[in-house]
Amino acid sequence: MLLCTTFFSCRDGGRAEGILRTADSLMEEHPDSALAILKRDSLEICRSGKDFRLWYALSRTEADDKCYILHVSDSAIRIAAGCYDSYGSALQRVRADYLLGRVYCDMHLYGHALTSFNKAIAVDAENDSVINRYKARAATWAGYVYEVEGLHKDALRYNKLAYGYAKKAGAQVTEIYSLRDIGRSYSYLKQNNTAIPYYRQAAKKAKSIDDANLYNMVMEELAGIYIEEGRLDEAYAALNTPFLAMTDKDISSHYYVWAYYFEHTGQLDSAVAYNKRGMIYSNNTEKRDACQDLIRILNKQGKRDEAMEYYEKYSVYSDSVEASELKETSDMLSQVEKSIDVERKNAALASSQLRLAAVMSILVVVVVIASVALLGMYLKRKRKQREQLERVRRYRLERSMKEKQRAQQNKERIALLENELTASNQTLSELRQELIRNEAEMLKYKDALTAFEQKHGELLVADLADTDVYKLYHDPIAKPTSADYHMLVEALNKAYGDFTLRLKEFYPDIRSNEMWICCMVKAGLTSKEICNISSYSYSSIGMAKVRLYGKMLGKKGSSRDFDTFIRDF
Repeated sequence: MLLCTTFFSCRDGGRAEGILRTADSLMEEHPDSALAILKRDSLEICRSGKDFRLWYALSRTEADDKCYILHVSDSAIRIAAGCYDSYGSALQRVRADYLLGRVYCDMHLYGHALTSFNKAIAVDAENDSVINRYKARAATWAGYVYEVEGLHKDALRYNKLAYGYAKKAGAQVTEIYSLRDIGRSYSYLKQNNTAIPYYRQAAKKAKSIDDANLYNMVMEELAGIYIEEGRLDEAYAALNTPFLAMTDKDISSHYYVWAYYFEHTGQLDSAVAYNKRGMIYSNNTEKRDACQDLIRILNKQGKRDEAMEYYEKYSVYSDSVEASELKETSDMLSQVEKSIDVERKNAALASSQLRLAAVMSILVVVVVIASVALLGMYLKRKRKQREQLERVRRYRLERSMKEKQRAQQNKERIALLENELTASNQTLSELRQELIRNEAEMLKYKDALTAFEQKHGELLVADLADTDVYKLYHDPIAKPTSADYHMLVEALNKAYGDFTLRLKEFYPDIRSNEMWICCMVKAGLTSKEICNISSYSYSSIGMAKVRLYGKMLGKKGSSRDFDTFIRDF
C-alpha cells in the first residue's frame, strides 16, 4: 500500500508540474489559453504539494493579470511571495514580488505596490533575460504609480530603469512601452521637445516588429502632444493610423485624443460626440476629466442646461475619485513613512559611524603629528644637550691644557735661560745676560701673578661671605627683594668671574626662574634655605634641580649632583 501510494503521489506531482509548465510556456503569447488550462486543472493542482500550490498562485495571478482580470484579493499571492522571499530562487522572487505589486495596484494600495516592485527590482538579474523582463515590468508599473500620484520626476527615473532592463532582456514590446513612458514623463514635466523623440523612437520600434496596435497607440498619444504644441497637421497624420485596440483603456484614449483634436480645430460638436463615446469605456478618473472638458465645450456653445447636467456628473465622479485617491494616498503615505523611518535610522547610524570615523581619523592624525613633533623635539633637545656638553668639555679641556701648557712653557723657558746664563757667562755680553735675566724674572712674575689671581679669587669668594647681601640671603627671617637679587648677582659675578654671563653663554635656553635657582645654589644656600625665601616647597625645589641638571647635562642626576655642578662651574 505504501509503494502504491508513493507511486500515485509521484504521478500526481508530475502531472501538476506538467500542467504548470505548459501554462507558463503559453503565458507570454497566449495568456488566455494558459488561464483556461489553470482553471480547468486547478482542483488537481491544489491537491498536490505545497510547492505546486505556490507555483499555481503565481501562474494564476499572472494569467489573470495578462487577461485584464481585476485583482480583488492579495491573500494567495501574498503567501506565495512571502515563501519565495524566504527560500525561492531569483526568478521565483522577482516574479512573486512583481505580481504582488500588480495585485496591490488593482486594489489601489499604491504604497504596498511600490514596496513590492522595489523588492522585485532589487533581485540580482545575473544577466538572466527572464528576470530582467520581470524587473522591467516592475519598474514600468512603479513609474505608473508615481505618475498617478503626480510625482513625474520619480516616474521618469523608473521608466528609464524599465527601458534598461527591457534592453537587457531583449523584450522589444516592453522597450516600446518604456520609451513611450519616458516620453510621457517628459511631457508631464512640460518638456515636450524632449518627449517627442522618445515617442518617435517607440513608434519606429513598434513598426519594425509589425505591431500595428502598439504603433497606433504610440502615435495617438504623440498626436496629443502635437496638439498641445499647436502642430495640428502632424497631429492629424499621427491620428490617421489603423485603430486596432481592444481594451477599454485604449478605446477610451482613442476617442479622447480625437475629441482633443476636434476642440483645437474648432469642430466642437465632434469634440462633444467623441468625449461622450470615450466616457463609455472610461474609469471614474477619466470620466471626471471628460466631464470637465464637456462642461467647457458646452459652455462655449451656449448649451448651459446640458453643461449643468455634466457638472452634476462631474461632482459625482469627483467624490468617487477623491475617495479612491484618499485610500491610495493613505496607503502610499503609510509606506513612505515606514521607508522614511528606516532611512532616518539608517542615516542616523551612517552619520554616527561617519562621525566616529572622522573622530578616529582626527585622533590618529593628531597622535601621529604629536608623536612626530615630540620625537623631533626630543631629538633636537638631545642634539642641543650633546652640543652643550661638548662645548663645556672642550672649554674645560682647552682651559686646562692652556694653563698646563703655559706653566710648562714658562718652566722650560726659565730653565733654558738659567742654563744659558750658567753655561755662557763668559761669552755673553752684559746686555744679553741682562735680557735673559729680565725674561726669566718676567716669567717668574707671570707665575706669581697667576698664583696671585688664584689667591685673589679665593679672597673674593671669602669676601662674598662678608657682604651684606650674602648675609641677607642666609638670614632665615629675611625677605629679599628683586633689588637684593640683582645685588647678589653682581656679587656672584665679581666673586666667580662673571658666573651668570658664563652660564647664559653655555646654556642660552635657561630661563630667569632657573637662573635664580642657580644663583641661590652658587651663593651656598641649601634647599631648605631656598624654601624659606621663596614659594618653592622642599620637594618641588628638589624636582626643579633634577630637571635643570637633565636640561644642562643631558643625563639624569640628583639634586646633590646639580649643587656640585653649579658650585664647580
